[in-house]
Amino acid sequence: MPRLKGADRRTSILEAAERVILQKGLAAATTRDVTSEAGVAAGLMAHYFSWSTLRAAAFARLILADLERSVTDRVADAPDAVVTDLVDGAFAEDADALWRLWLEATELGTSDPALAEAAAEATDRWHAALSGLLERGTAAGCWHCPSPDDAAWRIIAILLGLAGLCLIPGGPLSRDAATHHLRIAVRNESG
Repeated sequence: MPRLKGADRRTSILEAAERVILQKGLAAATTRDVTSEAGVAAGLMAHYFSWSTLRAAAFARLILADLERSVTDRVADAPDAVVTDLVDGAFAEDADALWRLWLEATELGTSDPALAEAAAEATDRWHAALSGLLERGTAAGCWHCPSPDDAAWRIIAILLGLAGLCLIPGGPLSRDAATHHLRIAVRNESG
């Protein structure tokens, strides 16, 4: 197999980190896991990334890819259809890994500035996209939302809280109950 060039090698390491972090989580993933997945030595990984910046970059790419799939790539779709899909899929089992990453990034960010910055940027991007979606829906007559910016913050807070409750093994809230509560919150915010 030919040797990868610098940019390709860097991308390969980042993609390996995404796979490992998605499977193991931010806290449990190790540099050894990533170098093994990427098939590179620790020194080569360290040439391109510190562990902190690699975790932050992998987290950001995973969360922002989800944002693109869920909202930003769907600008041609009716806003109410996008919101319905967001609510219906928010607590599906296949969303668990991303919710765990999001909650871990928030916690680990208290001692990891790169991860804190990535989590803040991802949150801001989700907020902007959700606010824009609520604005589009208001303009299209799907609902009446007098303050999409504020509504987006409240919906994000509810999403994160409900996700945390759903992820507790044997926890107090089922996926169906979380979806029900989210649906009510979104309905209340969108008038």
